[in-house]
Amino acid sequence: MKAVLIERPHEVAYVDLDRPAAGVGEVVVRSHVAGVCRTDLEMLHGGLTDPRWVRFPLVPGHEWSGTIAELGEGVDDLAVGDRVVCEGMIPCNRCRRCKEGETQLCLNYDQIGFTRSGGYGEYVLAPRHVVHHLPDEVSFAAGVLVEPGSCVLRGIERCRLRPGETIGVIGIGTLGALALTLARLYAPGALVAYGVRSAELEFATTLGAHAVVHVTEEDAVTATQSIVGDGLDVVIETAGAVEAVELATRLVRPGGRVLLLGIAGEGKTLELPADRVMFGDMDVVGSCSYSTSAWSRVVQLLERGLVDLDPIVTHRFPAARFSEAFDLMDDRRGVVAKVLLEHVT
Repeated sequence: MKAVLIERPHEVAYVDLDRPAAGVGEVVVRSHVAGVCRTDLEMLHGGLTDPRWVRFPLVPGHEWSGTIAELGEGVDDLAVGDRVVCEGMIPCNRCRRCKEGETQLCLNYDQIGFTRSGGYGEYVLAPRHVVHHLPDEVSFAAGVLVEPGSCVLRGIERCRLRPGETIGVIGIGTLGALALTLARLYAPGALVAYGVRSAELEFATTLGAHAVVHVTEEDAVTATQSIVGDGLDVVIETAGAVEAVELATRLVRPGGRVLLLGIAGEGKTLELPADRVMFGDMDVVGSCSYSTSAWSRVVQLLERGLVDLDPIVTHRFPAARFSEAFDLMDDRRGVVAKVLLEHVT
């Protein structure tokens, strides 16, 4: 099979590998499309190398969808050809975190695309218990977005959004686009997008933002007050920058909630007035990854036609042209939300 292989940091190639075989309780899935994520580039560029979380050589791809190609012994509730999406995190379902429903905090970490080969390869080996049916009416591209969508949905649910509340989203990449899309389910009184490029702010309006703020051209706090008054009920930070985290704490109203979804970078320091959170009476929620239950809810939203994730896909490349996709993610020219690699057979 063909696959994008990171042999070690800074060494990547499109190569031929042996196709995996399904063992007991496993399936082999033919990957149709895979999403390019910033963490994939972090692994390539040497920013993510801890052997607890990443094992080289590695076929990346934790956001992907495809069809069942082979069933292992004991798997009798799926059929070859079934359309599926697979959780990247592989919970053991035995540890105390898993038993409490917090599968994202499983104490026995294992993840497709990080410690196991992922969807950048034409075929992927997965345990049956992480495989979900992808409804026929849902595209493979939308299936790719179930993984990041589940991360966003779990965070939003933890913030207890209520109809009529004012919501701000900082950053209009994949997570920001998903946050705008999913926040609309809660009938917000105002949905405001914050970005650094005019093109991405225009994109945010197509996704349902009621107002946009260009943070490098206007004072974000003053602009927000002109839109919603004393501040936002909920601010969702997805940009993954220290400056964005600090801004979120200034945009939220007294008694509001801040949701941090972006990865601002290990070793970077956030400086805030010591009493800002206390005097602001704010809740600050850090939400990392997704749970199995959140994943299932995103699939259900797609199946019922309550969300449309296809508009979030902005670029597609054949897998063999992965380097062009990586360069685009690095440069972020124009509007770059979800970039896909497609396997051509």
